[in-house]
Amino acid sequence: MDVTLQHLLSRFPGWQITDMAGGWVAIRIHLVRSDSGLANVRCGAILEELAKNLQAECRLQNSHSPAVDQ
Repeated sequence: MDVTLQHLLSRFPGWQITDMAGGWVAIRIHLVRSDSGLANVRCGAILEELAKNLQAECRLQNSHSPAVDQ
C-alpha cells in the first residue's frame, strides 16, 4: 500500500507534515523540551521513510511515558 499525505496526517495527528525541498518534514504541533530525549522534527526523503521515522518516534515517546495503572 502506498503511503499518502492524508494517511500520515490522520495517523500522526500531533505532527504538521510538509513537503520541503524535495523531501518531507514533520514538526510536532506541541514541542517537547530539548532534554526529553524526543525529537520535535522528523524527516524523510519519501512519505514511506517519514512514516517509519514517525513510527520510531512514537515508540520512543511511549517508552518515555509513565505507565498508567488501570
